[in-house]
Amino acid sequence: MLYELFAIARINDPLLVNKEAAKIAHTIGKLIINNRGVVRSITSLGPKPLPKVLSKDQERHFQGYHFVMTFDSSAAVQAELLRTMRRDPRILRTSVVKNDLGRLLNAGSSFERAFNKVSY
Repeated sequence: MLYELFAIARINDPLLVNKEAAKIAHTIGKLIINNRGVVRSITSLGPKPLPKVLSKDQERHFQGYHFVMTFDSSAAVQAELLRTMRRDPRILRTSVVKNDLGRLLNAGSSFERAFNKVSY
């Protein structure tokens, strides 16, 4: 099955944001690949202020690094990945959405398709 993972990572050091985010994305990608999954794409949305102050592990966060990862895996691997990410103190929020490739999807149903349609 094809899944899209949306995640917000915490920012510890504003000067090393990209390195921290790359480490987190690399760790998640290794989890997927080690469990016989395939990572299709990783899209960085960059550091952004959060809409409200989020608390995790007795810390308060007002900004986070947003990214989207598209991957193929089984449902059991996806559930284990989500459980692992929710325990990880570096990840503030995460969500996984299943994409059904059996139907023709419009631009609004997939982040990647919608992101590519936007003209800047």
